Amino acid sequence: MTLQQLHYIVALDQERNFVKAAQRCFVTQPALTVQVQKLEEELGVVIFDRAKKPLMPTMIGKQLIDQARLIIRETEKMQDIVHDHETEISGELKIGVLPTIGQYLLPLFVNRFIENYPGVYLKVEEGQTGELVEKLKNGTLDAAIYATPVEEKYLVGRVLYYEEMFVFVSADHPFARLKTIEPKSLTVDELWLLSMGNCFRNQVVNICNRDRNAAHDLPFTYESDSIESLKRIVKLQKGLTVIPEMAAWDLSDADKKMLKPFANLTPVREISLVVNRTFLKKKLIDVLHDAVIKALPEHMRALNGRSLIEPY
Repeated sequence: MTLQQLHYIVALDQERNFVKAAQRCFVTQPALTVQVQKLEEELGVVIFDRAKKPLMPTMIGKQLIDQARLIIRETEKMQDIVHDHETEISGELKIGVLPTIGQYLLPLFVNRFIENYPGVYLKVEEGQTGELVEKLKNGTLDAAIYATPVEEKYLVGRVLYYEEMFVFVSADHPFARLKTIEPKSLTVDELWLLSMGNCFRNQVVNICNRDRNAAHDLPFTYESDSIESLKRIVKLQKGLTVIPEMAAWDLSDADKKMLKPFANLTPVREISLVVNRTFLKKKLIDVLHDAVIKALPEHMRALNGRSLIEPY
């Protein structure tokens, strides 16, 4: 049994295809196939059911793949230990981020981070909270940035910032004349919302009145994974949505008139940098945390009596 073979079965589990797994590992497909077969013969079990399309791990195969991930993660920690004892900050940092965060947060700090730490290679991917949590637990990601609190005993997080939420109202909507909007006056049926699975959608629903009001139903159904798409829909249609503070920073002066705070409530979402409790890349995580904090305005760094909205 070799470490290379363990990498192959993990890649094969991720891709569920021999050709794609081989490309992921930068080897030929026959070479990967032979090594997986040798590992199965050595262990005396079938790890993958090749009769299924896409191929699937067997019951015992799932256990072996989980153990392979653990072994790979533990071996990678040896290099992490070395990096943590070096004076220069260097190494690879794999980060996951929510789509409703990444497009606004990353441009604020990434360029300066790369300039300050040329020895660090940032690898960033987007995903929903459930996906990011799973990848943190199996070691595919080193850290993730998402809305908290999320109760997971294997993970620990540090709050990065608190982001206010605002109503974005079309110019011809009755609410456009108001200076502030009561949360109870908003019904879920009249809001343009993100797709199911987005935690920001859940937070918006948690603010609103959930009673159905047929008179306020939208003329058609449109759900998106992009806050920018919802902003465009509101400008084109008679409607409204709720957006996070950062999504309002690039609004034109005319569009800023469509932005309304909530009355008697200042809702915020808590955004944290989350890692596995067994993580080792402490120096890299620390400099990432500091880089994000320094890129944000002072008022976002503390809750300051505002209302924290749960992401679930």
